[in-house]
Amino acid sequence: MVSHTSRPDRALKHSKQSRIASSNCSTGVSHRRHVGLWRRGAIYQYRVRVPADLRSRIGSTHINRSLRTASFTEAIRCVRMLAYEIEKRFDAVRDQHVFDPSEIPQRQSRAGSIKREEQRLVPPQTFSDIANQYLDDPTSSRTAKSKAIYRTTYAAFASIFETDIPAASITREMCREALGVLQTLPSNASKRWPDLTLRELAAKARAEGIPAMSPANVNEYMNKLSTLFNWAVKEEKITRNPAKGLRIADLVARRDKRKPFSTVQLRRIFNAPIYRGCRDDGAGFACAGDAKPRRARFWIPLIALWSGMRQNEICQLHTADVRKVEGILCFVVGRGEAGDKHLKTVASERLVPLHPELIRMGLPQYVDERRRAGDTRLFPELSLDGYGHYSSRFSKWFARFLLSCNAADERTCFHSFRHSFRDALREAKVEREIVLAMGGWTSPLGSGGASVADTYGKGFSTQLLFDAIANVEYPALDLTHLRL
Repeated sequence: MVSHTSRPDRALKHSKQSRIASSNCSTGVSHRRHVGLWRRGAIYQYRVRVPADLRSRIGSTHINRSLRTASFTEAIRCVRMLAYEIEKRFDAVRDQHVFDPSEIPQRQSRAGSIKREEQRLVPPQTFSDIANQYLDDPTSSRTAKSKAIYRTTYAAFASIFETDIPAASITREMCREALGVLQTLPSNASKRWPDLTLRELAAKARAEGIPAMSPANVNEYMNKLSTLFNWAVKEEKITRNPAKGLRIADLVARRDKRKPFSTVQLRRIFNAPIYRGCRDDGAGFACAGDAKPRRARFWIPLIALWSGMRQNEICQLHTADVRKVEGILCFVVGRGEAGDKHLKTVASERLVPLHPELIRMGLPQYVDERRRAGDTRLFPELSLDGYGHYSSRFSKWFARFLLSCNAADERTCFHSFRHSFRDALREAKVEREIVLAMGGWTSPLGSGGASVADTYGKGFSTQLLFDAIANVEYPALDLTHLRL
């Protein structure tokens, strides 16, 4: 803006304006103003008059655009670029081009402009795209089995959404609808009816009264979906998590989801033919006979009862994992050097002394037999599954075994041995810190379940652990028929 005003004859003073002064006039050139710049509330706007010869063709006398900034300095920079673009549009109209007001750009940063151009050129990422990227993210560590479970879960959601839609277009209502489908799906639905879609399976289950999967399983599905969307938000692939907090009420308390075996169940288990005399420990495990084989199917339930170890921890044991530590025979639970072992948590690495009852039943002799036979694995008949676990086939066999000996019951499975062992430790009044260490329940530092003090010292002595586990007993359970 250039202005001419009469000014008195006086010396120039420093200001933000460049002035040329004489005795009669002063010329001021403003570098901080722009015609058409104004403010609506806190946000600057730019308003420009349409040239008279173009008004009839444009259909307006003025064009107004928000600069989308409350900063005067930034508004000055933006208005210059916007004024140039509008002038170019005016020239285009004069050259007989059709005027489209939407072609006049809104104010945006250069980074925003580049990002929008990239989004225009690159196809939107679908739900399957972000699911695959999430599972391949190198910052997360997952086992092959865990990845397979996640892939199955996300494939289920892709089926429920019915089309592999852009991830950014998935709404809260769509996620809520998916939750409704899951609530009526039976367990292992896709395996039982492979030719039906999940929506068709849900309709079939409702019509025929087929029991649905548990609320815990439904919530596990939704948790995995929400975890995926949280990752996508963090990676700026979508702007929000539409599944956040979606879950159904689970009326079963956490401690009741798995129960310990009752005394009646334990009696039926350890008086079954495989412990009293069976035809063989293969297909004839449930048939009474003269054979008394002592291999995986015999030892694994007993080890679980007297040590509280997890199923896969037992199944993947090496003969070298049963050895003396400080003069006491122990199970050494660890990952090993071969890389073929899996542990649930960091705290799972631990020492578990052999209970005296296992020694009386002859477990040390069995270990020596395997070593003399040249076996690296304690239970060489167990084979590895496709996910690197030795427990998968044994787990299926044990479910059949419980049915065969009439010991099956709701919310009990192999993991119930671990609950029974925990109760036995309570009855023995073993100190809680020792219990957590022996069972691998201790939370690693930083997870919210441990204090800085837990990292001090070298832990409990093997003798102290042995004294604690030796107090574990099941008074109503007679297993003397299994001793050597």
